[in-house]
Amino acid sequence: MMTSKEKIYQKENQFIKLDKENVQNFINLVDKRFKSKSLIDHRYKFIKEEKHVLIPLNEAIVKEKIILNDLMKSIQYEIVQRKVTLNSKFKFKKIEHILKNRLPESALKLIPKSFDIIGSTAIVEFPTLNGFLDKEKKILKTEVAEAITIVNKSVKSVYEKVGQVKGEYRLRPLHILYGTDEPVTIHKENHAIFKLNIKEVYFTPRLVSERQRIINSEIKEGELIVDMFAGVGPFSIQIAKNRDVKIYSFDINSDAYKYLRENILLNKVEKKVFAYNIDTKILLDPDNKQGHLLHNRVDRIIMNLPESSIEFLDVACFLIKKSGGIIHNYQFCAKPDPIDLAIKNITNSLTDYKFEIKEIISAKKVKSYSPNSDLISIDVKLSSK
Repeated sequence: MMTSKEKIYQKENQFIKLDKENVQNFINLVDKRFKSKSLIDHRYKFIKEEKHVLIPLNEAIVKEKIILNDLMKSIQYEIVQRKVTLNSKFKFKKIEHILKNRLPESALKLIPKSFDIIGSTAIVEFPTLNGFLDKEKKILKTEVAEAITIVNKSVKSVYEKVGQVKGEYRLRPLHILYGTDEPVTIHKENHAIFKLNIKEVYFTPRLVSERQRIINSEIKEGELIVDMFAGVGPFSIQIAKNRDVKIYSFDINSDAYKYLRENILLNKVEKKVFAYNIDTKILLDPDNKQGHLLHNRVDRIIMNLPESSIEFLDVACFLIKKSGGIIHNYQFCAKPDPIDLAIKNITNSLTDYKFEIKEIISAKKVKSYSPNSDLISIDVKLSSK
């Protein structure tokens, strides 16, 4: 258990204190003696006093017992502890580099290894912070959030994910940690732009490679495509920007639909992508105009609703051409054999319909979802029985 004193968040570093006239001499000596790793810690600003300059030292080198006396035979100096100020001109590569002198060693182990950047916002999730008081947790989280904005200059607002994705619209409960509480942002991906509100719609940048993979798949000119759970349009719009196709995009969330329509215009694909604010189950209704229009006419279907996509295979089979077509299906499947389970789920579900799997084009793990399950993508070609 850490003591209260150990839990105080330090912002101090060792400095070498020099007379002003000796500063350039010191810098020249350092440059000559240290080539690959500088003795000066350029993350922090020099401190200028009336007669002295304090230069921040790289404590990793100091800990290696480099004897400054050997370097400074003719220069008087003093080693002092001072609070640091970040050098705005220094390019930090990792948030750990910023927080090293701000947080105690035990707290550094709790820094999240990854976070989502969506436009000018970032979403971070913390592990359980056992052994810390509420005030200390707040300081730690604020320090991490500020560090994220320093490493990523485009990020202006940092939010904490304070619960699991849930509900019909797959929304994440978010709490502002740092910056302005402005959840509306513009996200750029694969030469497309997406306006969205991270509190009102579900969007993950972690599928960027997966969306690029679908764009690069063998989509034929003139295909009719359905994006069953389109969100703000990351699949639909990116395909439309790269292929001569017609895409019908559906989403039940009215906020997602609002941004989907706006993004269609922003990306100038209004002649290719057609948006609808409905539950795709309604397409099965004999009186539904869109369902009647698309029945047995669709070449390709995207089913990115991993929690329950299998429950919508009846809609997919209603829409797909009688001769068959391609389905891009996403599922959360339990380990240890999530890919086999995903294939089994589709195969078993198709027994109730007039289609069967002619070919498994692709079956792969997209990413880990939880300790017990993975996100799996399955691309299958269906044919009539």
